[in-house]
Amino acid sequence: MTSSATLPASGAPARARPAGRGSRLWVLPAVFLLGLLGVLGAAVLGQDEEPGAPLGAVATVPGGLARVNGVLPEEPDAGAPAAGSETAEDGTHRVRILLELTALEPGGVDFDAADWEVERLGGESSRALHASVQEQALAQGEALRTELLFEVPDRALELTLEGPRSARLSLGTDHHRGGGPR
Repeated sequence: MTSSATLPASGAPARARPAGRGSRLWVLPAVFLLGLLGVLGAAVLGQDEEPGAPLGAVATVPGGLARVNGVLPEEPDAGAPAAGSETAEDGTHRVRILLELTALEPGGVDFDAADWEVERLGGESSRALHASVQEQALAQGEALRTELLFEVPDRALELTLEGPRSARLSLGTDHHRGGGPR
């Protein structure tokens, strides 16, 4: 009697593999890789702004230069509210920014405190609560030193003072209280 069935060449029975299991093994790493590439791509493409000038360095403004000479945490007096409004909200603190402007061009520099804001990572920004000088026109060769008071979150990252025509000045991190014990 002759059998028409063929046996495997190795002599061991062939194992049945579940259909589709091997093709699913690559899905998880592929999804992870695509997600990682998406995050990295968004970070690279999302950086359309130049980084701010380091603390103490100058940035150009229309008609001249601007420089942050210091960033001081505002400590309100025990009985008196800080200049500009009542008290800082929970989770925030106030900083006093010492800004210096120098007019270099013949047209000078037109300073308006409303043109300046503090931007933080994520695109949110804070307007000045108070300024020692609200508006002033500077002629060529003149300089102005003013103090701007801002309220920023305790744990804000990458704070930048932004002015007219995308003038960007980094504020550093020395002013942070850190929001309590970690």
